[in-house]
Amino acid sequence: MKCPYCGSVCADDALYCPSCKQPLPSARDESRSRQEKQREKRTAGQKALTAVLVVLFAVGLAVGGYKLFSWIRSYQLTRLYTRGAYAPTLSEVQMDDMRQGHAVIFFGRDGDQIYVPELQRSLSISGGVARMELADSEWFSNNVTDVEYADITLSPMLISESGRKTELPQFNFQVDVPVSPLLVTSPAEERTTVVVGVYPLTLNVVPGSTVFVNGEDVTESVDRSGYLSTYVSVKPIGDNVITLIVRTPKHRECRRELVIFRQHYDIELELDTTVSSVSTARTMAVTGTTEPGASIAVDTDHIPESLSVDPQTGRFSFVAQFTNYGNNIVRFRATKEGKQDAEITLNVNYRPSLDEMSGRAWAMDYPQLRLLFENWRYQSFVCKGPIIDSFTDDDGRKCLVMDVGTTERQLVILVNDTTITSPTLGRSYQAYAYVDGQHMYQSEYYPMLVALYMDVAG
Repeated sequence: MKCPYCGSVCADDALYCPSCKQPLPSARDESRSRQEKQREKRTAGQKALTAVLVVLFAVGLAVGGYKLFSWIRSYQLTRLYTRGAYAPTLSEVQMDDMRQGHAVIFFGRDGDQIYVPELQRSLSISGGVARMELADSEWFSNNVTDVEYADITLSPMLISESGRKTELPQFNFQVDVPVSPLLVTSPAEERTTVVVGVYPLTLNVVPGSTVFVNGEDVTESVDRSGYLSTYVSVKPIGDNVITLIVRTPKHRECRRELVIFRQHYDIELELDTTVSSVSTARTMAVTGTTEPGASIAVDTDHIPESLSVDPQTGRFSFVAQFTNYGNNIVRFRATKEGKQDAEITLNVNYRPSLDEMSGRAWAMDYPQLRLLFENWRYQSFVCKGPIIDSFTDDDGRKCLVMDVGTTERQLVILVNDTTITSPTLGRSYQAYAYVDGQHMYQSEYYPMLVALYMDVAG
């Protein structure tokens, strides 16, 4: 063949021209083919590297995005559980057994759970809340002599329905060492005046507590529910101080003093413990003991022929009469020559039966009631109408506002002394009540009655 560059004759299988040294066409094509193959390999390698880099970038972006999402979610939850709508609340509560405690309320989505590792407890969120109550004594050991309080730290964890766990901000609060619970139901006041030689003492403590009355251990008399019923002696010396001590495990000792006053008289005079301060009848027997040789004089309404006194034993009795519903005074004296009279004043709450009260009740005459409420004091009426309002008066009595009008508004105030503790507003009731005066409501005076019986109007 001829060289295409210089025209020299070259062998057919020659790769280069022997004269000009240029590559002959066949050799150049093969060389070009090799270069193209090398270039294709390089291109393929670059593409593979690019694909790997793209994949790595996508993975990194996904991981970074997940971490960013988790951080944002954690940050949002942290804000919700610190300053936002999900921030837990702490409140003091009294447990069913009278122990003092604290309630922690967590908020969240229904179906999620709150796990408290310090207590090994899980709380399900229902209705947007999860409530946890714990007695304060559970944070202390039996020996609390040198302890004043406990610093509590809870580390709650939120577990979503999908199983995702999120650590919530720590919850810190302080709990004082609780005092042993003690509820005295009789006497109702810390200072009480009596006219009897023994007085019922009833109280409730936490089951398992140790109880002392005037230094005497009476724990064995406390039943399984923590209830104690006993009697204490009351001498006619003025103040009788009754000291109660309660010691409950993991609590401070509770010490309380009750004062039961019994007047000292020159003449012995004492009521029987069977004499009640409540009567359902218009008459009631009053019995007791006085000094032998003394006489009894009754200063309030009674049946004269019922009075009797045994001069040898001092036993006496008479029948008191009650003219008014509610509180009635029974007053009598023991007299003996050469000695100062001894006097007892007894308050008796006359609460007639439903049959008696309904039989003596007048139909409502609202205009006359507003005018003659003083003259009609203690007269019973039938009050019928809807309850439109309720309130507590200055004496702590629960009052109801009833509209007894049929064609126009006519309001009466009822002191609720019935078994219906929470009448439904807007619902009509029929009540038997006696007149007790008048009371201001919304800047106007209305008749006030004490309702002893009430039921839904038929």
